Amino acid sequence: MATTTVRRRRPREPIPVASGHFLIAAAFLGAMIVLPFSPLANWISPPEKDATDTSTWQVGNTGKAKVTLVTADYELLGCSHADTFDGARCAFKTETEAHAKDPSAPLDDNGTNLIQPYRTWPDNKLVLIAGLWAEPNMALRLHSEPSAGVDQKKLARFVADCELKFVGRLENIKVRWSPGQAWVPEGAAMIARPVSCSLAAE
Repeated sequence: MATTTVRRRRPREPIPVASGHFLIAAAFLGAMIVLPFSPLANWISPPEKDATDTSTWQVGNTGKAKVTLVTADYELLGCSHADTFDGARCAFKTETEAHAKDPSAPLDDNGTNLIQPYRTWPDNKLVLIAGLWAEPNMALRLHSEPSAGVDQKKLARFVADCELKFVGRLENIKVRWSPGQAWVPEGAAMIARPVSCSLAAE
């Protein structure tokens, strides 16, 4: 009599809820989300060592800022706002109306009471500085390297490392980086006067 062999079916393996590859990918994605907000972020990607410390940028305080310049900026940079702070104001009251000049002011005072916009170096933060070119080191640089009639590209760019005294805060400020350019709204910005500046090549 022939013997019948019964084959047993191999039991099906349970389908894993999540494969190893999936778990690795999920862990990697989670780390990408969490790490930027954790203290480890500073260890993995430390803050820029030359970043501007704006924690002291409050009215009445002094603080430090580096700004990058060419001497032509004295004639080029402008802001528009109606208010006056510490005797200083922007060149323009509105986008189309300039502030009236003080008839008692000297003909050439290097803009002692002129507020102009600047960008910090290397992190490009906006700061308004009144009378920057009247600071002794800045005034010397301005008069030793006049920009009149000189192609701006031929002027040496430099960095002014300044201690500043913050005298106010302007809301709804508008700036432009050259006459003839459109005015750019910048929201709010701190106003300062230079206490002292040292100069270095960029």
